[in-house]
Amino acid sequence: MKYVIILFLVLLLIVSSVSFVSANGASLNRAPTPVNVEDVPGTWYLGAEPLEVDESKSPIVFVQGLHGNARDWWEETVYYGENDMYDYFYSNGYRTAFVQLEDATGGDAADMWDNGQLLANMLKEIHDHFEEKVNIVSHSKGGVDTQSALIHYEAWPYVDDVITLSAPHYGTPTADLAYSWWANWLADLIGQTDDGTYSMQVGEMEKFRLLTDNHENALKNTYYTASGTGWGPIFSALWFGGAYLWEDSDGLVPVSSTQLPYGVHFLSGGDDVNHDNIRMGYISFESMDLLLSNLNSFSSPSFSTSEVNIESTYVPEQLLRGNTLPINQSISEVIPVESGNNQVSFQILTSGEHVDVSLTSPKGKQFTKKSKQFKSSDANHIIKGSYSQTFVIDQPDSGNWTITMNSSKEDAFLIITNFEGSNALDIQWSQLEDEANKKPNKENDKSKDEKDKSKKVKKLKIDKKIKINKRKHHNKSLKPEIINTINSESINVTYEIVGTTEDGEVFYRTAVKSYFE
Repeated sequence: MKYVIILFLVLLLIVSSVSFVSANGASLNRAPTPVNVEDVPGTWYLGAEPLEVDESKSPIVFVQGLHGNARDWWEETVYYGENDMYDYFYSNGYRTAFVQLEDATGGDAADMWDNGQLLANMLKEIHDHFEEKVNIVSHSKGGVDTQSALIHYEAWPYVDDVITLSAPHYGTPTADLAYSWWANWLADLIGQTDDGTYSMQVGEMEKFRLLTDNHENALKNTYYTASGTGWGPIFSALWFGGAYLWEDSDGLVPVSSTQLPYGVHFLSGGDDVNHDNIRMGYISFESMDLLLSNLNSFSSPSFSTSEVNIESTYVPEQLLRGNTLPINQSISEVIPVESGNNQVSFQILTSGEHVDVSLTSPKGKQFTKKSKQFKSSDANHIIKGSYSQTFVIDQPDSGNWTITMNSSKEDAFLIITNFEGSNALDIQWSQLEDEANKKPNKENDKSKDEKDKSKKVKKLKIDKKIKINKRKHHNKSLKPEIINTINSESINVTYEIVGTTEDGEVFYRTAVKSYFE
């Protein structure tokens, strides 16, 4: 019996130190999975103690993103298999800890205020356990939750440095889309009342930045930010997210949103780095390890009052449509396509696969689910619980394309059409906003017409559909002035645009953006 026990212990030691080769060729030790992990908000778990602990390295606390779970750091990613981030830190002598935020239950995600308060309490406990300050590695919204904990809930004394991987510090337009006028029907049907997604709107994050960046605690920790410009596998949910964003992004968060005015941007990943794999060790560990092991190799951050210049980015070339879908009735939506496009994607979002969709070209050619141009996937990156069916058409004919939908149960749809090639709109956000807010003036219009008689001019007619965003937050731990700002209104604006190209061809576009005023 004694021999059996000894043999078991030897086998356990061998299993716990199994080596493997990572995606980038590094030799790693497989990190033992934390035990008894439960999906309970407010609980935290120690990682296994490395075979050779490096006491010179501060412990690492991992903070996952929107709808995330502590297991995200060692279980399956969306597209790239098991996450090896924990293995990398374990193999390099780091002590680790993992936290469960409100999102861990698998239900609705919490905003940065609720998650921040929860995280602050756990950071104190983890600090007390290790008896030293920790460093934080966060992904996506986890970076915003971390700032909330350190700055607003006074957890900064327990932490030295913070790394944020693809954090939407200024929000993301995909969250604006989820709460836009055309997405109303589908969002309401699915029950899109998710505070986490709501808080990631650009207008809502304007509030957070206003309350955070000039706070007395803002510079008490050092922030290091990272981004990527990859969109993931072709025709994946991230790929379509990148197409929607229309600027440098990782498929979900614009690069411009990932940086902080008082942080150091230590990693600018290329097209091989996207929102899913930036949290993997083979992508970002080496840069983080150099950073955390030798901070002097990076220049100290200095505060800058400059903000992300989103006004200089171009308005996406896309068209949105949405409505309800009654049971067993064919509903058609006509999408005008102007000439000059190299590719157009027609993305239909519904609540599930039970909706039959087809696409008919101006010349009568029909595309169905059996066509090679058809792709399908979940669309949680836009509206949680939605399903995407997409037709990607190369060199499309100009004219009216017709999408036909038939649902076996009550549903709703959101159609996102992306135009690539014609650049019919071709204006920056600041220009669109100026044009939309311009008051009619007959004398100016007449003068402009006379001035432009000798040349072709692009004309725009813009209609604004405005939704008021307002939610009540009751957190007694925050100061009244902060609560007042959180509860103040922001607006979500849908711009419906009808334009005429320089060649006299009519085109249609939709743009969405939220604002805090």
